[in-house]
Amino acid sequence: MVNEERLRHMIKLSQFDENEGKECKPMTQYARKDYVSLQALISFVTGTISYVLLFGLWALYSMEGLFEKINQMEIREAVMSLVLSYLVFMVIYLGATYIIFNVKYTDGRRKVKKYYASLKKVNQMYEREERLKTTNNTEWE
Repeated sequence: MVNEERLRHMIKLSQFDENEGKECKPMTQYARKDYVSLQALISFVTGTISYVLLFGLWALYSMEGLFEKINQMEIREAVMSLVLSYLVFMVIYLGATYIIFNVKYTDGRRKVKKYYASLKKVNQMYEREERLKTTNNTEWE
């Protein structure tokens, strides 16, 4: 006979494995600090690439103003404003990365704990069934 409650738990576990399990796997492999640091490192690289692309687009758009600054020898000011804008961009970008992945890690850990609690419940159901089977078998003998 099929235990319906156990079946429902197993279906939930299977759905979690297929859908959210892949996303939550890093939360079981890394500590919070390591996970957020890894994501921050990845975001640093992608943020730098994004900034370079955005600067390139801006430079193409305002080519005339850039040539005027170069002709007036305001290169130092241009480089300083470029560096300052990069630093501001990266602080905001990395700050957002820290907040987003900290929340994502917390949420993932909560989901994994619920998963393990359901897994433990299914295991207890199996153990209870095994005890009942052995008890019933010894009564007939």
